[in-house]
Amino acid sequence: MKADFVLRGAGRLVTCAPGLGEGVLGVIENGALAASEGFVRWVGPESDLEGLDVADAVIEVDAGGRAVMPGLVDCHTHLVFAGDRSKEFAARLAGRPYEAGGVRTTVEATRAASDDELARLAADRLKRFLSFGVTTIEAKSGYGLTPEHERRLLEIAARAAAPVEVVRTFMGAHVLPPEYADDPDGYVDLLCKGMIPSLGNLAEFAD
Repeated sequence: MKADFVLRGAGRLVTCAPGLGEGVLGVIENGALAASEGFVRWVGPESDLEGLDVADAVIEVDAGGRAVMPGLVDCHTHLVFAGDRSKEFAARLAGRPYEAGGVRTTVEATRAASDDELARLAADRLKRFLSFGVTTIEAKSGYGLTPEHERRLLEIAARAAAPVEVVRTFMGAHVLPPEYADDPDGYVDLLCKGMIPSLGNLAEFAD
């Protein structure tokens, strides 16, 4: 199969396959890689790249001596939410009692935010993820805690457009919502009989 993408000039190419290079990370000095149809087909020293069968319209990238490695995976994130709990975090670092609203503070702010605002916040977060080398995230809901709000969080996550793979997880049991503070069994019934059956097609996992 002809390569339609070639990367050369990697000062250190991290393969994460010990048999392909040095050490447990399989590092190839002065490395290169070739891919086709979105899959890496070959890795090795750049000196071995010549003679590789490439497509006429091949895309070539010169890494300029930089390190090249697989994208990072963040396996626990909340992508779609509003609000800021940095003051709570600072208080906890200072050893002060945890007196703020916690998760419920974010639930309140998220419920009050518009779809457009939540989508903008999610897009900004995805850009930051990518800037740190994260190419796949698991995005939990859990800041709506009603069927309607959990649905819109998952739908906004599904529409997020960025070169980051978003794996959606329904987290309706994140915390007991205020309207069910005195009826936890009622909320569990809502989760099991209402939310999970109706939202399952919007999420790949439930947490």
